[in-house]
Amino acid sequence: MALLIVIAVVAGLVTAVSPCVLPILPIVLATGADGDRRRPYLVIAGLIASFSFFTLASVQIIQALHLPSSALRDAAIVVIAVFGLTLLVPALSRVWERVTARVPAVGVRLARPGVAGGLITGVGLGLVWTPCAGPILGAITSLAVTAPGSRSTIVLVVAYSIGAGLPLLAIALGGRAALARLHLRAASARAGQVFGVLVLATSGLMAVGADTAISADLTSALPDWTGALQTLERSNPVQSALSDLGVGSSSDQANGPIAPELSGIDHWLNSQPLTLAGLRGKVVLVDFWTYSCINCIRTLPYVESWYRDYGPEGFVVIGVHTPEFAFEHDAGNVAAAIARFGITYPVAQDNEYSTWQAFNNEYWPADYLIDASGHIRDTHFGEGDYLKTADEIRALLAEAGQVALPTPAASEAAPPFIAQETPETYLGSDRADSQAGSPGYPTSGATLFAFPGDLPDDDFALSGTFDVQPQYVSATQSGDRLELSFYARDVYLVMAADSPVPATVTVTGAPAVATEDVSADGSMVVGQARLYHLVHLDSPARATVTIAFSAPGARAYAFTFGG
Repeated sequence: MALLIVIAVVAGLVTAVSPCVLPILPIVLATGADGDRRRPYLVIAGLIASFSFFTLASVQIIQALHLPSSALRDAAIVVIAVFGLTLLVPALSRVWERVTARVPAVGVRLARPGVAGGLITGVGLGLVWTPCAGPILGAITSLAVTAPGSRSTIVLVVAYSIGAGLPLLAIALGGRAALARLHLRAASARAGQVFGVLVLATSGLMAVGADTAISADLTSALPDWTGALQTLERSNPVQSALSDLGVGSSSDQANGPIAPELSGIDHWLNSQPLTLAGLRGKVVLVDFWTYSCINCIRTLPYVESWYRDYGPEGFVVIGVHTPEFAFEHDAGNVAAAIARFGITYPVAQDNEYSTWQAFNNEYWPADYLIDASGHIRDTHFGEGDYLKTADEIRALLAEAGQVALPTPAASEAAPPFIAQETPETYLGSDRADSQAGSPGYPTSGATLFAFPGDLPDDDFALSGTFDVQPQYVSATQSGDRLELSFYARDVYLVMAADSPVPATVTVTGAPAVATEDVSADGSMVVGQARLYHLVHLDSPARATVTIAFSAPGARAYAFTFGG
C-alpha cells in the first residue's frame, strides 16, 4: 500500500504539469491576481477537497438525487463564471465575499471575508478539472466506483489529489510573484480585470465542452513527458499491488478474468451512469467503438439487434465510445452519431481512455462479453463472427437461468475481406506514411504541394496549399485537391469543416455511382465532423478518387475502405 501511495502522489504531481492542466491554468493564475494573500491557498485547498470528495462520491450523489450526469460540472462552471465576474467588476467581489461569508462550514459561520469565497471557487475548480488518466488514476477511479468507502480508496484518492494540488499552488504563487516582480501589483485592479476576462472565457469553453477537446489536442501536440511515469505505473510491482486491492486483473481460472470496472467516463448517453458491479446478475457486452470508424459502424446493426432481441431477458450492451480523433471527444457529435445510427443502448464516453486502459484494449471495434458473475467469457476484435457472438450471448443467458429465449434472427454474413484492399490511410503527419508528390511531408504548417506525374498504388497526394497538422490536413484555398489510388468497392473519408465547404468528387478507372454523401454529378458538402461515403463501385476495383475543395476550411483525417 505504501508503494501505491507514493506512486499516487507522483502521478498527481506529473498530472498537474501535463497539458491537461492548461484549460484551467487561467483560473489558477487568477487566484493570485488580487491583494488577498490567502486566496491561492484557499482555492487549492478547495480543489483538493472537492476532487477527493467527488471522485469518491459523485456517481452515488448523481444516482441518489436523480440528477443529470453533467449537473455537478454545470454548477461548478457557474461558480467559476461568478469568480471571473468578481475579478472583472470589483464591486461584485465585495458582494460575493459578504454572501459567501455567511456560508456555514462544519456548523461554524465564516466571519472573515474571503475564506469561503476562495474555498467555494476551489470546489468548483476541482469539479471541472479532468486530469490526464494514467493507469493509477484509472485504478483509483475504478476503486472509487466499486469501493467508495474503503480506507485504501480514500487514502489513494487524497494522495493523488494532494500530489496534483501542490504544483497548482506553486503555479498560483509563482504567478503572484511574477506580477510583483513586474511591478504590476500597483495595477492589480487592471490585472484582475484581465484575468477576469480570461476566467469568463474559460468558463464559456467549459460550458460547451471545448476544454476537453483543447486538452486532447494539446496532449497530442505536445511532447509526451508523462510516458516514463506511465511505464512506472504499469510495472509489475505496482500492478501486483493494485491486484491485491482488487483492481483490474483478479481472475478465476474456471470462468476467466473478472471484468475491470468502468472508469473515467465523461458522459453517459441513453442512460444514467452504470457500473459493472451494479449489473451483476445480467449478461453484459462491453463494445469499444468510435463513430468515425467504418469497421465500428458496420458492426452497430448487429449490436443493436442483440440488444433489442435479448435486452428483455437480462442482456445489457454498454457502448464505450473511445475517440480516435479530437473532434470525437465532443458529446454533441457523439449524440448526433447515436441518433444517425439508431443506437438505443447505453453509451459511455471514455474520452480519457480510462476504461480502454482498464481493459488493456487495443482495437476498434472490440467486444468483451461478461457473464452474470462478472467474468469476461469471450472477446472479439474487429468485424465478423456475428453468429458466434449471438450464440455466446444465448449460452450465457441460459447459464444465468433464462430458458425461454427468443428465436435468433438470421444474421447477415459479414462481407468477405479482400486481400488486396487498400489499408486505412491517415493524412495527419503523426501517422501519414503513404504520401506521394512534392515536397516531402512536413510535421506541421502550411505547405504548397503538387501532384506526382504517376500516383503509386495505395498512395495519396495533395495539390495546392494545405495546412498539415498531426491529425489532419486542411485546405487553405479554393481549388486545393486531394487524391488517392485505391483498391476497394467503397471509399470513406473522415472530414470536418467549421462552416459548409462545397467539394467535387471525381473517380477515374472505374464507374462510380452516387452515395448518401456524393450526388450523381460528384458534388458534396463537407460540414459536420464524421465519416463521408465518397465512392461506391459495383465491385472492387483499382481506381483513383480526387476531391477538389471549392473553399478553404475542410479538414481531412483518414481514408477507410469497404469490400
